[in-house]
Amino acid sequence: MILPAPAPTTATTASTIAIRPAQEDEVDSIVELAQAAYRGTGGWTTEAHLVSGTRTDSSEVRAMIADPAVTLLVAVLTPSETARDDAESERPADGTVGHDHGDDATASHDHSNDRNSSDDGADSTDGTDSTDSTDSTDSTIVGCCYTRREPADADGLARAELGLFAVHPSAQSRGLGRRLLTAQSDHLQRAGVDLLMIRVLQSRPELHAWYERNGFVRTGVAVPFAGDPAGLQVEGLGMDVMERPLHAL
Repeated sequence: MILPAPAPTTATTASTIAIRPAQEDEVDSIVELAQAAYRGTGGWTTEAHLVSGTRTDSSEVRAMIADPAVTLLVAVLTPSETARDDAESERPADGTVGHDHGDDATASHDHSNDRNSSDDGADSTDGTDSTDSTDSTDSTIVGCCYTRREPADADGLARAELGLFAVHPSAQSRGLGRRLLTAQSDHLQRAGVDLLMIRVLQSRPELHAWYERNGFVRTGVAVPFAGDPAGLQVEGLGMDVMERPLHAL
């Protein structure tokens, strides 16, 4: 399920968050999460003013889960009893949570598979951050991202593309995006991948700055918008390619 507005204590308490591979029965929740992060309101990562339409659909997410070249991770929140009590006492009367877009630049950037249209916490040795034993009947997906590994190029460099990188608006700006990025990067390093690539939507300088703070560099390459151009609200809007080295090259 998608939690409309998780309280600050539940989103920031490390013992209640696990980062792990997505499961087949979580497809609908991932679709809802992506839509909220990319096209919704209340979060600083929304791109609703630049792109309209749906961000992804269930068939696309199922294909990601089934693809052996793809690693689709989710951040799962499982509130403890204490966290639930704290949430009720600390939640504002209107149920909203304030945001400072300092840590989570997730959403509004990658559209390599968009048909219509991220501080601490390193992962464990299997590419996930198992900081708590989760109960699927009481867990909430608050973040996701995938990487797709590509064959080595003519220079022998192996790349992976980062995409569907989203944190629910009510859980943003608390380092969760950085934890997801760390988990994916560590997994790819162990798999021998050299470079992590992302296509970042233009007209979003704050997103470019976040990725630069997290090790990405601009390649100077710009590509057309990868989704349906009919969804663009700014004519000619493209995407800038950025890369993050995962090994000393």
